[in-house]
Amino acid sequence: MIRAVALDIDGTITDDKRHLHPKAAEAVARLNSRTTVILVSGNVHCFTRAAAILLGTSRTFIAENGGVIAWGEGDMELLADPAICQEAYRRLKEVYPISKKDARYRITDLVVESNFKVEEAESRLRGWGIDADLVDSGFAVHIKDRRVDKGLALAKVMNRLGLRREEVAAIGDSRSDLPMFRVAGFRAAVANAVPELKEESDYVSELEFGPGFCEIVDYMVAEEMI
Repeated sequence: MIRAVALDIDGTITDDKRHLHPKAAEAVARLNSRTTVILVSGNVHCFTRAAAILLGTSRTFIAENGGVIAWGEGDMELLADPAICQEAYRRLKEVYPISKKDARYRITDLVVESNFKVEEAESRLRGWGIDADLVDSGFAVHIKDRRVDKGLALAKVMNRLGLRREEVAAIGDSRSDLPMFRVAGFRAAVANAVPELKEESDYVSELEFGPGFCEIVDYMVAEEMI
């Protein structure tokens, strides 16, 4: 049985304009009644906390692509080194016309407009010896500590909560969700997910975005996984 569901937000329970689908909210409530839902987002801590409160999910959640873990209503743990991201941003800005987004709210990583060639920029970072990755979420480009990702953070949460791999499901849509898929026992992707994530999935919905998430929940219930 699945005891916890690691759930991405943007592009998974929202549409391409980041609007929460009403039926997806109902499906999250359905999950809440059967298991523990852990939000795992690239978004900032304050946004993810607000989403957890509004959706009624666990107050233990992961933000900033694994850079931040909130442990219930208590401690907040930082896994990433923000200095690495700042250095990467400084060097990239010398080459590309990039600017920060959500800068007031981010604790560990940085987000910039996706107005440059990400693969080329990643190659430059490696050449400069900077331990930063670029993650294109489809909504923006995240500059993050290469040593940290959603999978590392989820594994820490699983360890503290005493969850085995086979007791955890992961649901997402983007490349940033790949690391958490690799530590979860059941992996599901919505139809709008990137091909790499679909290849790692045990189930791919026929519908996109929020309706696809609802389909995944229906499948898990029908299969008596939750």
